[in-house]
Amino acid sequence: MKYSQYLKLGMNFIALSTCIASIVLLQNNSLKKSEIIQDKDIYLKEQEQFSSIAKIRKKLPSFGFNNLIADLTFLQFVQYFGDGEARQITGYSTVTDYFEDIVNRDPNFIQSHLVMSAANSLFTGRPEKTVDLMNQALETVNPQAPNYPFLLWTYKAADETLFLGDLKAAKNSYEMAAKWARWRKDDLGNEMAGRYDKTARFLASDPDPTQAQFGAWMSILSGTQDRKTQNYILDKLKDLGAEITIDSDGKLKVKPPRKA
Repeated sequence: MKYSQYLKLGMNFIALSTCIASIVLLQNNSLKKSEIIQDKDIYLKEQEQFSSIAKIRKKLPSFGFNNLIADLTFLQFVQYFGDGEARQITGYSTVTDYFEDIVNRDPNFIQSHLVMSAANSLFTGRPEKTVDLMNQALETVNPQAPNYPFLLWTYKAADETLFLGDLKAAKNSYEMAAKWARWRKDDLGNEMAGRYDKTARFLASDPDPTQAQFGAWMSILSGTQDRKTQNYILDKLKDLGAEITIDSDGKLKVKPPRKA
């Protein structure tokens, strides 16, 4: 075997070992956390480790293991996201790193994109980044692939409508969803295509999305403890015309924007 082949084999092993080691490390951390569950510092230190590992892994070369790394990343996301007690303390900021890494490595991982798009918009409060990543994935996804690829367009349309208020982009997304659904050439595809066409026509009438956007942002605000995410959402609410005040007890009050 030539030296270059040995080198490539060694680098492949390093990449794979790093991913597996990160899984083991995070599992060990979870066991330690359960022993001192009331200690806030444990959650914060664990969050630093999750974030550091996710950022390092994004920079790792794949050496032909892109799909495997994407699968491992999704498993780590499930572990991270599923620990609701810890996330109440730390927030969900690392979700974006997981989502970005998976889209870059395996844009055809449809089931992952559907789960992570909702998590990134609803819990991390970054719908703009969600739409960017969904657009990136949709450039590669086969519209006739299994696992309902047309749903990627509808999830993106939901972000564009509820969070971004971009009705023109949402209309296009629903039209593309209808087109992809029809390519199934079955009853389900035709039924869903009809629904999406109807929604696209409604959006073409230029309805006011402000109240829907306000409700969507408030649903995230009420469920996050992450200060950066809270400030980001409050800025978005102000942009919608919401009135934000703090009473004498330090309690935040948000008054919805006036109806046009």
